[in-house]
Amino acid sequence: MDNLRLHYLQQLDFPECTKVGLQHIEEYLSQGSQRSGGGGRIPGLGGSTSDNPAQQIAQEFVFFHTSRRPYHQRLSAIQELQVLEILCNHFHEQRDSKKAMALFDVLFGNAGQLEVLCRLVSMGVAVQCKSLLYCAAIWMELQGCTSPNPTKLCKMLVDDYCLLVPSATSVLCGLPHISRRFTCNFMTSVTSLYPFSGDQCPPYALVEMITEWINKDPGLGLVSLTPADKSVIQKTQGRYGQVAQPWLSKVQTPIPGLAHWCIVAPLTQEAIRAKLNNRHGETVVHEAMETEHTNNTESKNLQIYSKLNVGIIQTMVSVNPEQSKIYLTMQDMFLLVKTVTGLIQQIANPTENDSVQTALDRLGQFFQVAKGTGGLQCDKGDLSRMCQSLPSNRFLEILQQQTEAS
Repeated sequence: MDNLRLHYLQQLDFPECTKVGLQHIEEYLSQGSQRSGGGGRIPGLGGSTSDNPAQQIAQEFVFFHTSRRPYHQRLSAIQELQVLEILCNHFHEQRDSKKAMALFDVLFGNAGQLEVLCRLVSMGVAVQCKSLLYCAAIWMELQGCTSPNPTKLCKMLVDDYCLLVPSATSVLCGLPHISRRFTCNFMTSVTSLYPFSGDQCPPYALVEMITEWINKDPGLGLVSLTPADKSVIQKTQGRYGQVAQPWLSKVQTPIPGLAHWCIVAPLTQEAIRAKLNNRHGETVVHEAMETEHTNNTESKNLQIYSKLNVGIIQTMVSVNPEQSKIYLTMQDMFLLVKTVTGLIQQIANPTENDSVQTALDRLGQFFQVAKGTGGLQCDKGDLSRMCQSLPSNRFLEILQQQTEAS
């Protein structure tokens, strides 16, 4: 029967062979699910391609990596775009999240199709394909949102919608209405993509967009704390390890990364100002123009990060204390303090510097709210150890006194 299906598909022209091929893949998956009672291994997942009809169909009639047809040629750019449209339409029409995830895993469970996946998700954002973005969100969580593959995916989205065509940012702005889970994981990934060091600062359009998301929907940054449907995860058949029970050993949220942005931003601005002040050999006119431009940019950046900081605090406060989950560790805090300390060491008279004090105030707020809402578990002496390398700050000193007295 498998050879008959493959022979039939080989007789079809493009793009009909791709459309019918996807239908055959889902038939294989459905038959395998029925034979295993819904929880066993599904034909087409795992093993070599030649042993799995579903993957064989995907390779030959979706990605066209292999073909036994004598007239087989590499797809043209237009035909590749047609494949993306066919895939997007297929996921859009698939209302069953379990079946959608099983198909997604056959197509993209292995890293070999990452480039196709990136282009497909970018198209999925444009056409608002909810089913596709949900599957991509689960894939990101199972891979680890800050791991290389999800980060590459999100970089393409930033390039497509924030950098290459700035006017297209409005398309990405509606992402939470399509998939809150994907939006949450997207934010987690981009905070890793832009660690706010050197030239790796996030584009202003991206920060502005995330700030609007967080302030309009404070719970958006905690969506990944809610486990996905276990029956959907099981469709990956353990490809990523034992993740269904418990959900994940360490759930990733964008909160640590976004807080890192807000805390480090004023220090980075201060470093830029110091660099400008130390420049020599420039004309007076050029320096004046450069200073005015820098001051305007600095004011704009400080305002947006101040607004983002408020949104993050609102997000953490929105957590129900009775259902609170750990989204931050002391390791995260110590790594953040290490970064902050390194930047402060480049600034003269840090105790009297407003930017340094703003950063330390935000650091203290972040620690206090995370601990108070149950998002951070720490020992009594952790705060004191965290502050050892930091300049004097009134708010942090008050926090230490409160912690020691409790």
